[in-house]
Amino acid sequence: MKIKIKVIVSSVLLLLSPLSLALPSIQHWQTNNGVQVYFVPTEGLPILDAQLVLRAGSSADGDKNGVAALTSALLTQGAAGLNAQDIAERLDSVGAQLSASTSRDLTTISYRSLTDEKALQTSWRLLKAVLSKPNFPLQDFNRIKARTLLGIKQRQESPGVLGQLALYQEIYKDHPYSHAIQGVESTVKEIQVNDLKQFYQQYYVANNLAVVLVGGISRDQAERMVEELVVDLLAGKKAAPIEAVLTPQKGKVIHLEYPSEQTHLLYGLPVLQHNDPDYFPLYVGNHILGGSGFSSRIVKEIREERGLAYSAYSYFHPMIQKGPFVMGLQTRNEKAKEASMAVKQTLRTFIQDGPTDEELMAAKKNIIGGFALKLDSNKKLLGNVVRIVVSGAPLNYLNSYMQKIEAVTQQQIKQAFQRHLKMEKMVMVTAGQSVVQKD
Repeated sequence: MKIKIKVIVSSVLLLLSPLSLALPSIQHWQTNNGVQVYFVPTEGLPILDAQLVLRAGSSADGDKNGVAALTSALLTQGAAGLNAQDIAERLDSVGAQLSASTSRDLTTISYRSLTDEKALQTSWRLLKAVLSKPNFPLQDFNRIKARTLLGIKQRQESPGVLGQLALYQEIYKDHPYSHAIQGVESTVKEIQVNDLKQFYQQYYVANNLAVVLVGGISRDQAERMVEELVVDLLAGKKAAPIEAVLTPQKGKVIHLEYPSEQTHLLYGLPVLQHNDPDYFPLYVGNHILGGSGFSSRIVKEIREERGLAYSAYSYFHPMIQKGPFVMGLQTRNEKAKEASMAVKQTLRTFIQDGPTDEELMAAKKNIIGGFALKLDSNKKLLGNVVRIVVSGAPLNYLNSYMQKIEAVTQQQIKQAFQRHLKMEKMVMVTAGQSVVQKD
């Protein structure tokens, strides 16, 4: 849509202190054929945002690495007798949006429409067609497969992408998380359109689907729409659990030689599942360490104190099984060794000593002060609800979020980092041009 619309979730946001925000409740029910539904009504905004969440990520690829991503990419290319142009034109005629994407854990189908009768009926029918009756047209399959193979070749032109893939391959070894989401050339070349149809039949089923809606419709309307949406889906089975991640037993340093002026550096380890008891101490701690931009400790150490890089960062990425903790930066090739030592020393000091009083107070103030901005639009609220659904967190998660941030202590951060980050097991990857040091 050309018009950008933002909505304040509730006027209460303007009246109450951050720690006593009144937040909308998430309504939950199940359809007749087993689909889990989560709904947040928003008053005064004529927009409906929805995400269809399927446990059909690249971790389900098996020996056909890339099949999950290809399957989702084909959904909007033809469905219920309509071709890609038909779908695009009908969406455009009512200003609606429809797309699909795949991660290691999930495939999501994203939808947005105005809530007037014509727009909603037209776009919702298209969503139903894409979900329930995709055609997987051969011509479009060949085109998107060729585009995927081209994208795989273009990875060779990006040292940052090559470095990230190398890190995942080393820290996850034989686990499905080690695979590139889009696949590799050898596997994608072998994938045929029937592989997509089989993947769809196995994973695009009612018992493997959750529907999340946020917008200006009533509960009754939401129930009717979702029942209509999923009525043609087979019940099927929920995807098998993703196998557990084994933490590396020994650290490693990997260098990828690449003819560039900058070296990309990544330092990581599998660490965090959804709903880990240490999530809030780790989150607040990382905000201080490398998650708050130019005010973070790693930026001060790497940029301001040593002038090694313009920016540096760190993050935890919780997943169904252990997602990674990663620190990263780019630096001049001749400074790569010094930068790697500085990254390690910054992390080592933080693990040993934790944050200062001033750092912790500033982090809490920043996180709590910015909380309302995470919920001030339909799409942002939808994203938060989807994360709650995917992680299996309690539906009142948002209501206690700020209290849990406020309750984090220095000792909790220090202990959580010491429990989860064993530097002797971490892997460092550098991608850049080696520099011969002159005497």
